[in-house]
Amino acid sequence: MIIQSVELNNFRNYTEERVDFCDGFNLVSGTNGQGKTNLAESIVFASFGFSPRSHQASELIKDGCTKSKVKIDIKKSYGVQSIEYIIDDQKQFFINKNPIKKQSDLFGTLVSVYFSPKELEIVSGGPQERRDFMDNDISQLSGNYYNLVQRYNKVLSQRNKLLKGDHKQVIDQIDIWNEQLASLAAPIIRTRKNFINKLVFPANDAIKYISKQTEEINLEYLSVKGETTEEIKINILKALNDNLSKDMELGYTTIGPHRDDIKIDLNGKDCKIYASQGQKRSIVLALKVAELKVFTQSLGEKPILVLDDVFSELDSSRQKKLYEALSGYQVIMTGTTFKFKPQKDENANYKQIKIKNGKIC
Repeated sequence: MIIQSVELNNFRNYTEERVDFCDGFNLVSGTNGQGKTNLAESIVFASFGFSPRSHQASELIKDGCTKSKVKIDIKKSYGVQSIEYIIDDQKQFFINKNPIKKQSDLFGTLVSVYFSPKELEIVSGGPQERRDFMDNDISQLSGNYYNLVQRYNKVLSQRNKLLKGDHKQVIDQIDIWNEQLASLAAPIIRTRKNFINKLVFPANDAIKYISKQTEEINLEYLSVKGETTEEIKINILKALNDNLSKDMELGYTTIGPHRDDIKIDLNGKDCKIYASQGQKRSIVLALKVAELKVFTQSLGEKPILVLDDVFSELDSSRQKKLYEALSGYQVIMTGTTFKFKPQKDENANYKQIKIKNGKIC
């Protein structure tokens, strides 16, 4: 898939602008605070249904305005599709002008892989950052998975509410909630395990390429044991029962996919502890390249790559290698300047887009 254009109306610092993209590298430049990241955000919002920068959609509306609207035209193998969204007192999405009723219906229309400096928290942050990384990616591939996670969270909330109550009531009712929770947890865990297993090899290939064969990474999903959904469910049920006393004491559920994590090793060592900032950036970029490969294989179409401020802290050698690794994909890349540019040929054309104070120059 290829983004042909983005039309912005009262979005962040944009009043009314249209940006046309090429199908290769789009280098979006400008000094800080001009609107580069806002443009990237408008695309990611259409993919995920939420902003990676703000919990309140209303914050995306230009100051002094009451409504924001964005329209994105996407070229796919079977034709052109459009996504529109309007933000006022709520957010509304339209695909080919038809309103969608559930957020899960949005996923798969514009599939994007996103990088910003905040994405370094996949390596440096807590387990929640890595769980969000998995869930956001898998949801783009499967609206059913997104709905499954929402249902799990509701049952989890109800079990936690029960755990805070009278102990006799807990003993009388806990088996019902354990069964429901385990039935939802098992397919989530199995799906996440499969996703991480698919990421391992392309991520390792990518970091080897970017680092000129000096670095290797390994990914391991940390959860209950089990290969099949049924095995995982049995093990989850056992763990829930084994930890019941602890859960009752704490007043919340200590076992399940909401507590799982990913272990990321660089050259055999925990990258959270031993990797430098530059290495952590390379690890996350390798994960992003791997996402591109997994998405392409799953969808039969190439996703969009949005890189916001990617080149800071990358030396010239790694910058060049990154360009080479991304050849053949549409890349929308922001930065204050671009010292290195891809070579223009049949595989890697590029377009320069300059932004000043919310206007395309």
